[in-house]
Amino acid sequence: MPKYISLLRRADGENRATYHANLLQAGRELPHMKGVERLIIDLVDVPPEEAGLRPGGQPAFDAVLELWTADDATADSCRLAIQESAGGEANLYRASEFIERDYDRTWPDGEVSPGIKSFYLALKRADITHEQMARHWGETHAPLALKHHVGMWRYVRNVFDEALTPDAPNWDGVAELHFRSSDDLINRFYDSDEGRAVIAADIAKFSGGGRALHTHEYILRS
Repeated sequence: MPKYISLLRRADGENRATYHANLLQAGRELPHMKGVERLIIDLVDVPPEEAGLRPGGQPAFDAVLELWTADDATADSCRLAIQESAGGEANLYRASEFIERDYDRTWPDGEVSPGIKSFYLALKRADITHEQMARHWGETHAPLALKHHVGMWRYVRNVFDEALTPDAPNWDGVAELHFRSSDDLINRFYDSDEGRAVIAADIAKFSGGGRALHTHEYILRS
């Protein structure tokens, strides 16, 4: 089943908490749409201190919509429904999903998932192709991430196959690193200083930049 990811941003001047409430309410209606097989909304609402960050600054996006459906048209209808209900901006990408490590899920649909789910938007280096970036990410970087990110509860790579909305930012993909607790994110992101150096050196081989989004996950249909 194809996966689609929509990067969502509230309108200028809109309160983030209000936007998130409207977004979650709209998202709870989407599982009833014909063709929707699975649906997740991730809200960028983690306080900076819980992610080990200094206060200040604004995230690149306010939420992420993850959707599994059979075709582009259904995915775009869901994106438009979200945008019409919550406002703001919604860019849509078709993605190839690779689950490198999975958690043992014990909570029902609709509840906030335990822990913190961090998205890392990836942009390829200018001197390599999208295909070269995706290959290095899968064949070389993913095994290193599984080895050195010891606090990681779940790890998913999403390679963007195509942007489906005009003027969508030219991201090449997004990684999902889910941590069972804030402590795992802050204190067990790396196994050691040496592991941190290995990861940084490898990222430099294929990444030309990125942005992090720290979220709470709501699985609305599984």
